[in-house]
Amino acid sequence: MTTNEKIAQIRELMKRDHVQAVVIPSGDPHMSEYFSEHWKTRRFVSGFTGSVGTYVITETASGLWVDGRYYVQAEKQIADSEAVLFRASEPDCPTYQQYLHDNLPENSVVALNGKLFSVKAMNDMKDLFADKNITVDIQKDYGNDIWTDRPEEEYTPAYYLDEKYCGESAADKIARVRETLSNDGCDALVIGRLDNSNWLFNVRAKDIQNSPIVISYGFISKDSAILFTALDRVCAEAKEILAKNGVELKEYEEIYPYLENLDQQATVLCDENEVNYMLYNAMQNNHNIMLVPGVDPIPMMKAVKNETEIANTYKAYLKDGCAETEFYGWLFEALENGETITEWDCSVKIAEFRAQQEHYDSESFTAIMAFRDNAAMMHYAPQPDACAVLKREHLLLNDSGGQYFEGTTDTTRTFALGEISEQERRDFTTALCGVIALSRQKFLAGATGSDLDAICRGHVWQDGQNYRCGTGHGVGYFLNVHEAPPNFRDRTIALEDGMNITIEPGVYTEGSHGVRTENTVVVRKDVKTEYGQFYRFDTFTVVPIDTDCIDINLMNDSDIQWLNDYHKHVYEQVAPLVSERARKWLEKKTQPIAR
Repeated sequence: MTTNEKIAQIRELMKRDHVQAVVIPSGDPHMSEYFSEHWKTRRFVSGFTGSVGTYVITETASGLWVDGRYYVQAEKQIADSEAVLFRASEPDCPTYQQYLHDNLPENSVVALNGKLFSVKAMNDMKDLFADKNITVDIQKDYGNDIWTDRPEEEYTPAYYLDEKYCGESAADKIARVRETLSNDGCDALVIGRLDNSNWLFNVRAKDIQNSPIVISYGFISKDSAILFTALDRVCAEAKEILAKNGVELKEYEEIYPYLENLDQQATVLCDENEVNYMLYNAMQNNHNIMLVPGVDPIPMMKAVKNETEIANTYKAYLKDGCAETEFYGWLFEALENGETITEWDCSVKIAEFRAQQEHYDSESFTAIMAFRDNAAMMHYAPQPDACAVLKREHLLLNDSGGQYFEGTTDTTRTFALGEISEQERRDFTTALCGVIALSRQKFLAGATGSDLDAICRGHVWQDGQNYRCGTGHGVGYFLNVHEAPPNFRDRTIALEDGMNITIEPGVYTEGSHGVRTENTVVVRKDVKTEYGQFYRFDTFTVVPIDTDCIDINLMNDSDIQWLNDYHKHVYEQVAPLVSERARKWLEKKTQPIAR
């Protein structure tokens, strides 16, 4: 069935129910970035496979809203349908909510699944629509109504993550949350996000591809801590440990009736960005619950890694550095031998090398293996029957990572496969100089990511370039590879000791090439002076950076020294742990450079 045929079916249902528009977001009931196949309704209807986007269908038009990471990919994937692409990162692009407000007649009905929208998103939409008396029906899910072979949720075996990895018991985390709630004048918290509940209760599974997640909700009060999940997949050992930590287990869907029927007075902190609208409805309809808008304390607790997690993360990145080195040793030998290698072959092979590492669980996201102009699509992912064959020319961008019990990794490297253009070389070097500048920048306590962004981004700005994404993102601990709140855009959240964050500037030229260098760093305390506490970034990543791509005339002496010191460290750490083929490649790629 084509996208246009799916749209036609949905319009028939809209006509039956007197609905004027449908909104299909990317997401699940937990406001997740990555989620199971069961919830990929927007992909099913639109044909766009990117991880983020919103699809809107009206009686006469349809549109897809995506951010700058996906412009090239989305334009290609919706080209055969009636849908119009809305470039959401551009200043003159209306939001889908504003588009609906401006284009729907008064008294229209907008239909959607209320589980897939946060409280804030829903309230903002209702407020915007109020002047035209446009109402929102939160019980309609037309995309899934026509998805006849929709995958079921898969509940995989769940276990308790040993404290030798995570460094803190569930009981201690729960106590910290209760203390914070009390300080905020609350005595209860509903936990909607999957990474929050998994972190709090120290549980893991494989319910979602590339994230070791247990699909679950949580509820904390003064005298109870409840994990809502599919019970038959929780092993006896995990049940026993959770019980010792004061955690009660209930079935996943029981969260809604539990909140509707809670018979004790509770002052519940409700993070309107983290809780879905259906959960909010359940609480709002219970007279025993007083809802207090506020910020869930778990994301900040989770973002500040303890010393056990930090020490383990170094181990995870060393394992990942070994896997990457084995991969490149294999790749360049195969290319020199004249073997035919595709992007897909590369994505499979690097996963195989990671899987050889101890305590490996899975990839941390779908590998981005992009040759030449495919790398201009920031989130391009090759498919077995839709990928490029590598040639001994231009650039290969490899953005990939692994999930290990010791941590979550995310690394990007761009390597020359042969001759590259002067523009490719210049773009590579300016992006690398951004990585170096930010990596060695010290900053005063209280500095936010936004305060530091131009230190990195400014290097590509100098060439009149930019990248339509953040300079970096927080990284979870054996959890989601993208973890809020750390980033280099936020103006309100200060970077703190123990936060893991990526540094990953790039240049993306449609139809030509894309380059990106990405290291993951941790915020650490540095000197303390009369001006206060200063911080620095320490680098986890131990993968060489391709000096064959560098225009050394664009680097100053301190840039060159940083790179040589980095490569010396990489070789010392990785070389003793890899095969002879990989070691020889590593030795070659970590040689010092000079003018």
